[in-house]
Amino acid sequence: SNGLASLGVDSDATLLLADIMRDAGFVNVTTRIFYVPIGRWPKNKTLKLVGSYWRAILLDGAQPIALGPMTRGLKWSREQVEMRLVDVRRAYMDGQKPEEDMSVGI
Repeated sequence: SNGLASLGVDSDATLLLADIMRDAGFVNVTTRIFYVPIGRWPKNKTLKLVGSYWRAILLDGAQPIALGPMTRGLKWSREQVEMRLVDVRRAYMDGQKPEEDMSVGI
């Protein structure tokens, strides 16, 4: 998020959407936060499937998601980003429950 912040992007902006919608005149606006597993660690069959899909999405998107903020925002070289992504991909594939699930606000 430091790379995004240096580019002027608020990585928590989605949490403000409900207030923005209320300010625009919408009523009965609610926010729901869903915690999405990453990987196949959940025991629940549906969550295991969702986690598999989410891990695949993150693995496929890791490089394009990371390159802009890390090269332009943090001034890392492309090689530095790629080296960091090796660890990220390894963590996604190790099959362990991560320290945090990914939250998705709707």
